[in-house]
Formats: sequence, C-alpha cells, structure tokens
Amino acid sequence: MLNGYIAAVVTPFSNEKLDLESFERYISFLSGSKISGIVVCGSTGESLSLSLNEKITLIQTAQKITNGKINLFAGVIDATTDNCVNFIKKTEDMVNGFLCICPFYIKPSQSQIYEHFKIISESTKKDIILYNNPGRVGTSIEFPTLKKLSTQKNIIAIKECSSDLSVFTTYRNSLKENFAFLSGNDDTACAALAMGASGVISVTANIAPDLCATAYSSFKQGNFERFGVVRDALEPLHKLMFAEPSPAPVKYALSKLGLIKNELRMPLSPISEQLKAKIDKIIHELNLEKI
Repeated sequence: MLNGYIAAVVTPFSNEKLDLESFERYISFLSGSKISGIVVCGSTGESLSLSLNEKITLIQTAQKITNGKINLFAGVIDATTDNCVNFIKKTEDMVNGFLCICPFYIKPSQSQIYEHFKIISESTKKDIILYNNPGRVGTSIEFPTLKKLSTQKNIIAIKECSSDLSVFTTYRNSLKENFAFLSGNDDTACAALAMGASGVISVTANIAPDLCATAYSSFKQGNFERFGVVRDALEPLHKLMFAEPSPAPVKYALSKLGLIKNELRMPLSPISEQLKAKIDKIIHELNLEKI
C-alpha cells in the first residue's frame, strides 16, 4: 500500500525559463531525505503554466536524479481525457505512476468522471492516484464513483482534500484492503493519519522533509510523545505555506534554503514582505537552514 510523505514539488524558473540546475539540486535534496516520494508537474508545480515539452523535460530530469531511490509520480492536470492520455503515454516509462485530478471547470457528472478515469486507467499499466479537490476543480468524486473506480487494477489510491476527515475511515473501510487514502491537506494531515490515512501528499515536505517523515514514522511506531512534539512544531509552518496563494510561500522558503530562485509564472507573484519575515522566523526556529 502506498504510504508515507510524498512532496508535491515546485517548478524552479530563472528568467521565465525552466531552471534545471536548481531543479536537479532540489530533487537531490528531496530524494536524499526520508520521504517516500515526489509528485512532479502537479498543481504545486504550476502545471497549468507549463508546456508539454517542459513537463517532459522536468520528469526526465527527476527520473535521472531520483534513480529509483524514492517513488516518482507525474501530475496529470488537464480538463480533457485525450490530453491526459496523451501526456501519460509520453511519460509512463519514466515514472512509477500518475496523480490525476478530476476534470476542472466543466463540472462533469459522476458518470462522466467515472468514464474519464476508467479510460485513463486503461491507457497505462502504471499506478494511478485519483485526486479529489472540489475546492480547486468545482466538483467532487463521490463515494459510489470512487468505489467503482477502485475496482480498476491500477487505481491504487486517492489524494483526498475534503475537510470531512471522517471519509478516511468510512470510505476506506468500504474499499479493497490495499487501496490507499492520502491526505492532501498539510494542516489536517496528522488528524487524517489518526482517521486511517496511509500517507500525505504535502507542500510542507518540500522544505521540512525529514521532520514530516519523522511525524509519520513516530505515529506508525506508536511513539505518540515524539509525534506530538513534531506535529506541534510543524503546525505554524503548514499555515504559512498557504497564507498566500500556493506555491508562492514554499517557493520563497526553498529560495531561503538556497535550493531555487524565488520566481513564479503569472498570474502568481512573490509573497509579501510580512509573510517573508514570518517564514524566515520559522525556518530559523526549526533549524531548516542546515540542509
């Protein structure tokens, strides 16, 4: 079963172009940590601002650096089934699997959502993680649809961003035993673990991968005293990573760690000076400068 912390990585830019030198340094940092995987070209990676060739280049680079040390997933962020399948076919030889969001903007019906993901599943032998984020896309993968999709052999997990943490218990108990529920919200991830989540797809794990991994391992080992200490230490960092539109806060934090430049593609823009000061403070308090 898929588990542990998986970092939803950013895309470094320099003068509006891909900054592959920084990307290699950054992915080396993550692949040498205790997290279990990364997602490249997801929403945190500003996927909608990337061309197909840029996405392929990023995935090729990530494959070279990770070299099997951690799981590598590609984000599939598109509103049309054909575009999703085309992207998967061009990159499936380079990744362990795909994180596929529900089609956005068009608000498809549940039967259309089912057919969309069924076609995606049948287009590849690689693992598929469904991505349910109704706040982003305008519609939700409802439980009857999820239950049908979970019977597909290579649909192995769902990244769940619902504010209703009970789904990590109630839905999970009604699905196949090895189907993984992953939290998509850093601020409630520890609570989701207690409700039955097997892991987290995380923004915070980009800058504090080992702390996040320690929180997970402490919980799984029943070391709740250690878990509580790390949970409470990470809590203010989780909030700061979403205090302004993501991924601007985490990009700034990564720039402070010397891993990437603090550059985004419009309409995103750098964070405020006030938020910079708060992030500087928590980076120092958590001793994250020493990477």
